[in-house]
Amino acid sequence: MMTNLPNYTFDKQQWPHLRNINLADPDYNVSRPIDILLNAGIYADIIMAGILRGSPEAPIAQQTKLGWVLMGNVKTFNCHVILNNIDDISRFWEMEEIMETRPESPDGHYCETLYNNTTRRRDDGRYEVKIPMKPNYEQHLGTTKPQAIAQFKQLEKRLAKDEQLAKSYKAFIHEYQQLDHMKKCTTSREPSCILPHQGVVRPDSTTTKLRVVFNASANTSSGHSLNALMEGGPNIQQDLQAIIMRWRTYQFVYTADIEKFYRQILVREEDQHLQKSCGEIRQQTLSQSTNFALLRTVRRLRYS
Repeated sequence: MMTNLPNYTFDKQQWPHLRNINLADPDYNVSRPIDILLNAGIYADIIMAGILRGSPEAPIAQQTKLGWVLMGNVKTFNCHVILNNIDDISRFWEMEEIMETRPESPDGHYCETLYNNTTRRRDDGRYEVKIPMKPNYEQHLGTTKPQAIAQFKQLEKRLAKDEQLAKSYKAFIHEYQQLDHMKKCTTSREPSCILPHQGVVRPDSTTTKLRVVFNASANTSSGHSLNALMEGGPNIQQDLQAIIMRWRTYQFVYTADIEKFYRQILVREEDQHLQKSCGEIRQQTLSQSTNFALLRTVRRLRYS
């Protein structure tokens, strides 16, 4: 945005070296809008050799094809005030403001209430939660067994071709069983959901080379996935800028990585039929005990 030039009108001074020349802007002391802007290339074409100098505090007159122009330093003491739109400034600061709390969404309130009312701590110290399914989800959850078995057969072919992958995959499944993070399914309840799974190999990882991912975003026969029929819950991820600013208030900061963090929270037995998966014996189903609700966001990002 261009303002008037000069910013305000002032009285001319009678400098002797400027008395007998034709100025390109005779009213240079009057505050007016700028008529035209010329770039440096045009200035080089119109400048001429004449230069007039006065006292050290007076401006220099430079001859051009458009007339004489004034330049140089003039000792003045001015207060320039630029008025801006206060509403625009307010919106700018609102966008840049660090928000510690976010507005609560309806599904977030539902999940908070559900967890407060149903979460319990078992005798062994581990927590058990209910999956926050949407109302009447049973009417929209289609069959999943054919798709899960088909993908499991493809996985078996892949493991048959890669001995190292097969060894790592079996070790993962056995560890799952030994840690009691899954168990054999001995009851039948409909509608149930069988999750297809696959291995993601990360050779550059220094900790886990293989990660087995259970795909809850896979569509069932009705076109709805388990993720789509679950409430998303509130966004619990804090603003990165707020975290960095808060860290600066302490002298020491510690970070920690909890091994198998999400698996430490169990899903109550009444909801485990929604987290079945094909096991090592074809068409045999296993029921997981991981907290699928907490893993929902990660899996949706990975498979969307």
